[in-house]
This record gives sequence, C-alpha cells and structure tokens, in this order.
Amino acid sequence: MMVKATVAAVFVLASPLITLFGLVTLVAGSASGTASAGHALFDPSDDAITDIPPLLLNLYAAQAAACPGLPWQVIAGIGKVESNHGRYAGSSIDIDGTVAPSIIGIPLNGTNGTASIRDTDDGHYDGDTVWDRAVGPFQFIPSSWAIFGQDGNGDGVRDPNNVYDAIPAVVAHLCPSGTVTDIEAAIFAYNRSAAYVQLVLEWAARYTGPLSSVGAVVAGYAYPAPSEYASVASATRSHHEYAAIDLPLPIGTPVFAMVDGTISVAIGNAGVYEPGAAGRCGNTVIVSGIDGARYTYCHLSAIAVASGDTVTAGHAIGISGGQPGTPGAGNTTGPHLHLGIRAYGQSVCPQPVLLGIIRSTPIPPTAAPATGCYTPGASTDWAAWLDAVLQRSAVIG
Repeated sequence: MMVKATVAAVFVLASPLITLFGLVTLVAGSASGTASAGHALFDPSDDAITDIPPLLLNLYAAQAAACPGLPWQVIAGIGKVESNHGRYAGSSIDIDGTVAPSIIGIPLNGTNGTASIRDTDDGHYDGDTVWDRAVGPFQFIPSSWAIFGQDGNGDGVRDPNNVYDAIPAVVAHLCPSGTVTDIEAAIFAYNRSAAYVQLVLEWAARYTGPLSSVGAVVAGYAYPAPSEYASVASATRSHHEYAAIDLPLPIGTPVFAMVDGTISVAIGNAGVYEPGAAGRCGNTVIVSGIDGARYTYCHLSAIAVASGDTVTAGHAIGISGGQPGTPGAGNTTGPHLHLGIRAYGQSVCPQPVLLGIIRSTPIPPTAAPATGCYTPGASTDWAAWLDAVLQRSAVIG
C-alpha cells in the first residue's frame, strides 16, 4: 500500500475524465507489432513530450508493456503526481537513473492526513528510525518497497531512488497478477484515495496522443471514429455518385479499424476509386476484414499501420485529415473521412453498418445493400431498413 506524502503541485484538468487508453509498442511513430496482441501505437501527446524527461518516457512505455491492460500513461500520471517526474523540490535524475537529492516524504505519524506507520526499515531508506516516510520519485514507503522493490538495472541493489528500479516496482504494485483489468482499482490499491485516482487519470489523459485512443467494440464491430462523432445524422448521410460515405471529422481525429482483419493497403496518395485520378483518395488504408469485407479509409493526415499488419476492431489505424492542399488530403473539398466498404464483390452502403454499430445491433456488410445511399436517387430511411432487417432475423432465428 502506498501512503500519500508531500508531492509537487500539479495541474487539475477541467476536461472530462478519460478512462480508456491504448497499450503500447515500443517505437514511437511506427507500426511495429500487431493489434491482435492488444497493442495500439505508442503515441505520447505534445504535453507528454514536453513535460516528461525522455529517459522516463521511454521507461514508462517499456515497463508498461510487461503488463497487459496497464497503459504507460497511468505510470506517467503517477510519476507526475508523486514527484513531478523526479523533479520535486529541485531534485533531478542523474545519468545512472538516480534521483538526487532523494525525495523523502513527511513522517507518517498520523498527522497532516497521513496514516500512522512506525519505522519498518530502521531508517535505511528514509533516515527516520521512529516513523516510516515515503521515499523516491514514486514515494514508496519502506514496507511496500520490501514487497515490490525491483533491481531493474541489475546492479544488485534495489533502490527506490533509482528510476530503473522504481518504475518496474510501480508496475509490480499495479499489476500483481500479471494483468490489469480495472485501471481505477489498480491505482486505488497504489494509493487509497479516490481523489488521487482521478488526478492520476487526468494526467494520463493529458499525456495520451490521438493514436493511443481505443474504439468501443460491439459484437466484433467498432465505429470508425470516437463516440462523440458517432451521431445518427452523420452515419446515415448520403454520398455522391456511388455507395460510400463521407464522415465529417475534425483534422487529427483518430480513425479506428471497424473489424478484426489485415492491412492490405497503407499508402499515400492512392487513387482508389477512379482510374486515372491519381491521388483522389489521398493517404489510404484498406482493412481486409475477417468478415470477408474490405474497408477503405481515405484522406488521412497520418497512417499508423503498414501493409501486412493485423488489427483488431477499435485499433487506431490513422488520423483523419482532408484539408484541401495539405499532405495526404487527396482530392477533397474539406476535412472528412471517406469510408468505403466492399462486400460480395461490390461496394455496399456503409450507412446501415454504421447505424447498427451506433444502436449496438451491428450487421455484417454482407447484409447491406449496394444502393439507396447516394445521389442522384432516393435515399433509404436507414432506421426503418435496419429495424426491418433485425425483425426478419429475429423471426428466422
């Protein structure tokens, strides 16, 4: 159990609490690894790059990867709250990872909101032979360090003041069973304060870049953009000339794989729909889904996967774009995500597929029609169409 000691002043975010974070691969900006292993791109935000020392940023990512379900941003949030990443009261991290001067908390004598914990280490770590004190950049009390302390740098010493030892110890504390299924409970076990949990998560959210986001999955399908953009109006709008949809998204919005599958195309400036119209689709990703359909994403401002990668539904595959004249935009009149789906050998209407996901009653693209979603021509009432399909399925089932 961790006991809160004096820490650096921190900034409390006013934005809503974000509770879902992607896991990490270890190379920023690459598409290494596969999403089927449960990993999304390591994508620190600008705030993370600015605020977290590079040594710690790399260690947070590397150590979190040892515990499925533990986002690196949570470890970073703890590092921020406990010691401002080892910088509290003028301390700094030297070349071998040792924080000096050592960060020692106040006596845990039952005053100032602390627990009452008599000395357990004979003052070895905290210099106090009467009361225990929290020690190091992650503020371990000696009794907790005796349980979770690690020798991460292999020098034969477990030192709570050394980040190579302390960060693996944080992971051991948060992840005692080898995996994390409840992030909030793991943080609460580290420090039994609801306010502490919220503060750590707020910093974790601030450190999360767009590609670290994870889309919600319903019966194997995920909406291709974050839930705040999953409106019925945008999901059912008609397209021009052929079966597809243009989803209005601000530039920089994460874009998700809609289903488990393999990346068959990840290329810049590909003319996908019109032969001879090179660059019409701009930066393009195509997912060959395990459901037999092909999902084409166009006008991306950044691509986070490579051909041959496997992905799972909800995995971030890129960032939206579409601003005319910008790299990767292709032939476009404004920011949006162009989404096309092919099933049974032809393009089908994405609208009922998207609406089904929004309503938590997803249908496979093989059930979608190839007409009724583009102009000129009459547009289908997709809510009524979906209701009828689901009713027929219920009767047949």
